[in-house]
Amino acid sequence: MEEPQASAVPSDSQHYREMARKLRVLAREFRFAGARQELLDLALRYERRADSLDARSAAGSDQDHR
Repeated sequence: MEEPQASAVPSDSQHYREMARKLRVLAREFRFAGARQELLDLALRYERRADSLDARSAAGSDQDHR
């Protein structure tokens, strides 16, 4: 009998980075420069949000070690 595999749930920052990557892939398919730029801007905002979450996580981890 097979054991159920644990589904690896990505961290919030990993999720935002994956969504940003997918938005960039999608942007390459757009013919219109304005729509493509909007997707790229959104991807950049998601990357920044991921960076912010990582920084908060690191700061919280530093607090735990005191």
